[in-house]
Amino acid sequence: MNDESQDKDCEHLGMPQSVPRGLLRHIIPRLLRSQEMTGTDIMQRLGELSEGEWNPSPGTIYPLLSSLEEDSIIEAASTEGRSKTYRLTEEGKKQMVLIIKHMKGAVGEKTRLGPRLWEKLLDPEERVKFHMHGMKHSIESFDSILNSLDKKQQQQLLRHLEEMATKISSLINQLKTGATQNV
Repeated sequence: MNDESQDKDCEHLGMPQSVPRGLLRHIIPRLLRSQEMTGTDIMQRLGELSEGEWNPSPGTIYPLLSSLEEDSIIEAASTEGRSKTYRLTEEGKKQMVLIIKHMKGAVGEKTRLGPRLWEKLLDPEERVKFHMHGMKHSIESFDSILNSLDKKQQQQLLRHLEEMATKISSLINQLKTGATQNV
């Protein structure tokens, strides 16, 4: 049975939500920092950003928009019929700065929790595929933003990549020399 056939056999087994609960509350203001958007615009943009892998439902987006509006993080910029266009408030901008400045590590850790738990449940061969996919995605991401980084940021990235290259070289050498042990 080929992979495509296996995928079709499992279509009814939807994957659990991959975006950690509560993260969307931080993502929406981030989307609204540079432009006003409707709920539909937000859903479409999230679909685009995830390359179609995540399409949040109106039942997820609209209650959250109402909550963010009640908390004065966002406000209606305009209303046409039942459609509202939202923007980030001054309070929302202040909170975004605080989140980025003080909670960057905590938010990052929470976004990695789901994949970390999933990874621990995989067999070794499946783990390799899982991490190779992640590495490929990371490398493509670095490549796509490289020209938008300033010189200092490029130098920081270079240092991190060189550290990783050293570790990858060590793994390659272990595999080539057979220095690994099967458990």
